[in-house]
Amino acid sequence: MDQLLDVETLKNLSPEQQEQVISGVKQQAALANAQNLVTDISEKCTNKCITAPGSSLASGEKQCLQRCMDRFMESWNLVSQTLQKRLQDEMASSGGMGGGFGQGPSFS
Repeated sequence: MDQLLDVETLKNLSPEQQEQVISGVKQQAALANAQNLVTDISEKCTNKCITAPGSSLASGEKQCLQRCMDRFMESWNLVSQTLQKRLQDEMASSGGMGGGFGQGPSFS
């Protein structure tokens, strides 16, 4: 299903086809989130930890990068889990069925 589907076309799909479309969208969203995470980590931690670019990293820069990445991943996971729980709670309280669109990759 490489073509764009409008709402009317989606309504005409079988439940199995609708689930395939939803699954594909979820996978694409998760991939985009992972790519954004890697880009954010690279930019933020590199700017913070590497003060004098050269042909190799000093041991302090390596430690700084490791700590920065660890903190960033912990924060990402906390925010992602909190958002996911909030969305699930909202869906449960509104009686809707959760589609899981707010789910991103969790890096533990």
